[in-house]
Amino acid sequence: MTIAAKFPHTTETRLPGVEYAAFSKILQHRANSSPAIEMVESSETHLLMRARSGLVHFSDHREGLQINLFADRPERLQTLRDGLIDILANAMPDITETLRWNDLNDTETLPPNLYFATVQSVHPLGSAFLRVRIKADDLGGFQDDAIHFRLVLPPAGLRDIQWPSVKANGATAWPQGDKALHRPVYTTRWVDHDAGLMDFDVFLHDGGRVTQWAGSVSTGDTVAFMGPGGGGIPRTEQILAFADETAFPAIARIAEALPANASGKILMMAADAAGCGYPISVPDGVELTWMAQPDAAALAKLALSTHAEMPDHYFWFAAEKAAAQQVRHGYKQRGGKPQNAYIAGYWTRD
Repeated sequence: MTIAAKFPHTTETRLPGVEYAAFSKILQHRANSSPAIEMVESSETHLLMRARSGLVHFSDHREGLQINLFADRPERLQTLRDGLIDILANAMPDITETLRWNDLNDTETLPPNLYFATVQSVHPLGSAFLRVRIKADDLGGFQDDAIHFRLVLPPAGLRDIQWPSVKANGATAWPQGDKALHRPVYTTRWVDHDAGLMDFDVFLHDGGRVTQWAGSVSTGDTVAFMGPGGGGIPRTEQILAFADETAFPAIARIAEALPANASGKILMMAADAAGCGYPISVPDGVELTWMAQPDAAALAKLALSTHAEMPDHYFWFAAEKAAAQQVRHGYKQRGGKPQNAYIAGYWTRD
C-alpha cells in the first residue's frame, strides 16, 4: 500500500480465527448504510474503507483477520480505532477485550483526542445563545470534514476527577458512577489553527448542564473536550436544510462555507424565529426562512415534503431525536442515498 506519506500515523492488530470472507460481508453492509464510510477497494482477499478520520484496511491472513488503520493525526487514529471497536463489539463482542495493537502497551493513557483548554471569553449571542472562546494546543485536526466535538465536564464540585483512558485493547474507557463525565456534542463554530483558538455556541435552556457551566465559567478556567468527530461540511452547490435551535451553530457553519453560486433552502425553527438574533449568512441563491412554531413533528413533515419537491438537493436535517427518526424513515422509504443526506437527532425529550 502506498498511503503512508498521507497517513503517517498507523497501527495494526490481528483477530486469530476470524475469517475475512464472513467479516467482509458485515463491513460491506456497514458501508452501504452509512454516509460516513466509503468503500475504496474490495476483493476476495482485502478491503479498504475510508472514514472521516482515515483509512481502514482489512485483509485475509493465514492466522486470521488482519486490520490496519491509517490517519493523518494521532487524535484521528484514536477516533478511527474507537469507531472500529464499536463495530467489532456489535458483531463479535467476545473478541474486543482480547484486541492488542502494535502502538499500545498494557499501560492505560489519556486518549490523544482529549484536549485541555483555557476559557478566553464568554459573551451573549442573540437572546438564546452564549459564544464561548477557548484556547488549546494544536487544533490542526479540527477541519471542515469533522466539525463537532464533545465537551467533557466532571460532576459539579468533584475534586477527584477521573478522566477517560485508553485501555489495553485500544478502546476509550469512560469513568462510571458518581465520577461519570457529562459529554454533550457541540459544533466548532470557528477555529484559528495558528492561534489555537476555537469558538462554540451554547444554546441556553433551563436545567441544562452546559447552560449552568457557561453561565458561571470565568476567563482562565480549564475545560476539557474530545474530538474532532461527527459530520462535516457537505460539498454541494444545492442544499436543503432544516434545523431547530440546537442545530443553529452547525447549519450556520455549513452555510458560510457554501460556494457563492449555491442554491436551495434553509429553514431555522426557533420560538422567537428571527427575533432570537442568531447570526447566519447565506449565499444569494439560498432562501433563508424562519419558523416560529416550536414543533419538531411539523418541522419533520415540512422537511420531507420539501425534499420530495427538490430531491436533487443535499438533504440536511437536525433537531429532536424522534423528529430525526421520522425524517430518516421517510428518506429511506423513498430510496434516498445515505451519502446525499445528513439526518441527526441533537437532543431527546425527557
